[in-house]
Amino acid sequence: MISSTQLRQLRFNFRISKNHKQLPEVSLIADKTSTALFNVAGMQPLIPYLMGKPHPLGKKLFNIQKCIRTVDIDEVGDASHLTFFEMMGNWSLGDYFKKDAIHRSREFLTKVLNFDPRKLAVTVFAGDENAPRDEETASYREEEGKKSWINLKISYLPAKNNRRSPGPVGPCGPDTEIFYRVGESEFPPESSNVENDEDNRMEIRNNVFMEYYRDEAGKLSKLTQQNVDTGMGFERMCSVLQHVESVYETDLFTPMLQVIARLTGSTYTDHIKPFRIIADHARTAFMLINDGLLPSNIWAGYVLRMIIRRMVFNIKLLGDISYENIIKELLESVKDLRAFDQEEIIRVMMEEINLFNKTVREWHAILIKLINTQDPANKTFSGNEAFKLYDTYGFPLELTKNVLKEHGLTLDEEGFHKAMSQAKEKSRQSTKEMFKKGIDWSKYLEGIPQTEFIGYENLNFNEAKLLKRIEIPTSDSTGKESWQEVLVFDKTPFYPEMWGQMWDFWEITLENGETKKVTNVQKFAGVILHFVA
Repeated sequence: MISSTQLRQLRFNFRISKNHKQLPEVSLIADKTSTALFNVAGMQPLIPYLMGKPHPLGKKLFNIQKCIRTVDIDEVGDASHLTFFEMMGNWSLGDYFKKDAIHRSREFLTKVLNFDPRKLAVTVFAGDENAPRDEETASYREEEGKKSWINLKISYLPAKNNRRSPGPVGPCGPDTEIFYRVGESEFPPESSNVENDEDNRMEIRNNVFMEYYRDEAGKLSKLTQQNVDTGMGFERMCSVLQHVESVYETDLFTPMLQVIARLTGSTYTDHIKPFRIIADHARTAFMLINDGLLPSNIWAGYVLRMIIRRMVFNIKLLGDISYENIIKELLESVKDLRAFDQEEIIRVMMEEINLFNKTVREWHAILIKLINTQDPANKTFSGNEAFKLYDTYGFPLELTKNVLKEHGLTLDEEGFHKAMSQAKEKSRQSTKEMFKKGIDWSKYLEGIPQTEFIGYENLNFNEAKLLKRIEIPTSDSTGKESWQEVLVFDKTPFYPEMWGQMWDFWEITLENGETKKVTNVQKFAGVILHFVA
């Protein structure tokens, strides 16, 4: 077994032996020139150098970069998804290309980490109307297979699988990925490859050959230099090397899981998902606060706020315990990852948790009022009412179910999920109709500051300043033209559609006495748009 500390050192030694220079880490929080909130990949800060700008450290670089991704936050709690993770990357900026990159990747896996080549399979770009099939990469992969005395499994996959870029515009190119066998049997069946047996394989390494530039129209042109961008997920690699079934069973997380079990009196095997979400979200919050981010109602600070509150949701599912104690001990359990300002992290998190608990009490009072007005003979609580509470306050279903259970009630879960499905479909259709027209919102919002969201602090808010009334041309399903009114305020308690959650449906009463029904709430560049009728 190879520990996380040993893996860091082995990789450092290997890259130094190949004459690479180590890049310093950059902050998790993206700089002001980026359109992203966070650094989501190790290569993100290197985009100018992939385009041809000389790097001060040379043409061969490597690092382990900490990253944040929230697009699949609902998947956190499965075997591999994390919000905060580390990415092991190495780059060639116009130096070596496909052959050396492919052979060095395999050398590190099979010679340094001692992976059994019989458990490996690879993918190669199949080609499309924009770029040809990557026969060169396939030939190097076949050469590897012969050298290891096995027939290496190669799958030719389309662009959605084997073509990578940091965004819709910029450097891009085909990639080749390496997968490791994680199925029940020690070795894969003879016919197994990534294309037909993906469930039993885990991606462990990726080589992207960035030799093209994609413009705003989607047209590809050759870059002035050929680049290699290689990535390996640190936590995923630890899970393979430590022979465990998930990243949460590695030495990176087991101390955190032990703290949660001891302080809550719960067992990991009985509460796998809450344990994992608490550990992941606590670790993420520690990292973000240590990089200088504070919870707020806008941009990156809003994401941090939601992560802390999702963590609290799941702690509540395990019982009534001291939040300060669990924060302190979880922080202590991960401090070997990097140097933390522990006092500041605890202060920031406890302020946010106390603020959130105020909202919890308001939500709880509303739920109790609904329970008390229900017919005592009816032991089933309305799924539609439960969804309204979820949609307005963002509370998870499990917390509502726990309160109902305390009062001898069960939830109409089918009704809840039906209401959620209907709301999501309405959201998709409404958003599709409004945004398919390609409206340039920046034209309407020039000079408008970001909206302050205060929905978690003050649910009965009546002091917002109307900054702008916008009328957008639109049409109904018959083609009849009309106008959609959009209101913009300096602050709002209306939650916009995001994170897979619906917008709030309340009404707005304007200063002149007009009452407007809110039909949609969206967010553009930090400005919350209230669509009204």
